[in-house]
Amino acid sequence: MLFEVTTTTNYFGHYLRLLFIMKRKLFALATLGVVFAFNANAQDDADDAHTVAISIPEVAILDLEGTTAVSLSVDAPTEAGEAVDFSGATNNAIWVNYSSIVGTSETSRTVAAKISNNAVPSGMLLKVTAGADAGNGDGTMGSSAGQITLSATDQTVISGIGSAYTADGASNGHNLTYALELDPTAGSYAQIDFDEDVTLTITYTISNL
Repeated sequence: MLFEVTTTTNYFGHYLRLLFIMKRKLFALATLGVVFAFNANAQDDADDAHTVAISIPEVAILDLEGTTAVSLSVDAPTEAGEAVDFSGATNNAIWVNYSSIVGTSETSRTVAAKISNNAVPSGMLLKVTAGADAGNGDGTMGSSAGQITLSATDQTVISGIGSAYTADGASNGHNLTYALELDPTAGSYAQIDFDEDVTLTITYTISNL
């Protein structure tokens, strides 16, 4: 009887120990499974993405370089019976610089000029010609409108400007050539008056017109 009891107790003890060990292993496996599942859910993919916002400004700026004042003089004759001489009444010291960024709704810009203060003396015409771009910038540069006669109304001197820049300073952009001439209309010479010395203001504007 003692032998049988001892044997039964040992089997029962082994059974309890085995059951305890199995429970610990099952718990460990269950815990390990949770850890694996968590790591799989948190893992990054092979690629990712983000946004980039790009803003492009509208640009339309202009300035005049070279000098801020132009002088045009009519020469007196050296011999009696001759007319005053307008041939030397020219100047090309000013350059038009501009920077322009256009859009789909405004694809082209112009530069216009007008006399914004005072008037040309009687019997005379003041003309200006914009030369071709000097080629030191980049983009869609404007084209000269040729020689125009200045007045109090805006007139195009450069047209077809797209997204472009001329570079800054004298010798960049479009050179302006001014010429003071006798009005060819009959009777204009009789209107010349030496008391009509005047200083004019010429305004240049870049716009979408």
